[in-house]
Amino acid sequence: MKVLAIESSSRTAGVALVDDNGIVGEYSINYLKHSVILMPMIDELLKRCGVSIRDITHIAVSEGPGSFTGLRIGAATAKGLAHALNIPVVGVSSLLSLAYNVSEFDGLICPILDALNGQVYGMLVRGKDFEVIEKQDVYSIEEISKIVENYSDKVLFVGEGVNVYKDSIYEILGDRVLFAKDKDNMARASSLGEIAVLKIKKNEIINFFDFKPVYIRKSAAEIRFGGEGS
Repeated sequence: MKVLAIESSSRTAGVALVDDNGIVGEYSINYLKHSVILMPMIDELLKRCGVSIRDITHIAVSEGPGSFTGLRIGAATAKGLAHALNIPVVGVSSLLSLAYNVSEFDGLICPILDALNGQVYGMLVRGKDFEVIEKQDVYSIEEISKIVENYSDKVLFVGEGVNVYKDSIYEILGDRVLFAKDKDNMARASSLGEIAVLKIKKNEIINFFDFKPVYIRKSAAEIRFGGEGS
């Protein structure tokens, strides 16, 4: 098994090569023009790892939530490659991928991404067991904090949303809350790829044609013109 993982749900563009034994290689760049750099990053990664594109067995991609533009670019790249290679796609939640960055934490993990207007995309995961205990959705800071208050465990917040809402979260939850290190708040294609390997072993794969990003809510343009999110 050789999984090419593509992460483009946030500011960080990342690609990784993962197999049954773990991470083979990874590139990450904090640069918003994902459409320009993803394919060159993939080419360079495979070259450095000594792997042909024809050796890839699965394409893993961040399914969202996150940047609408970034998700669409990632989806188009993943589907194009999967179509050309006639291989399946594995969609992975961007929030679950962030939680995986700190999966050894012995407590609750709350990955958050800025959804703008004082809201976050968030979920709640139990560390070590890596069990989702509150599903991903759009929450206000007050709502996500209230959910956390239902549990007695220490909670670790992780993700780019931490940089935006850290003070507000601490004001509500106080000393029981911890915040991940900056390096762990960055989306990682390798985390996405390792989750994908677990999903592949459970046969949780789909045809490239059927893959769609999970936006959770409508974009500003869709709200303005009456379109539908998913």
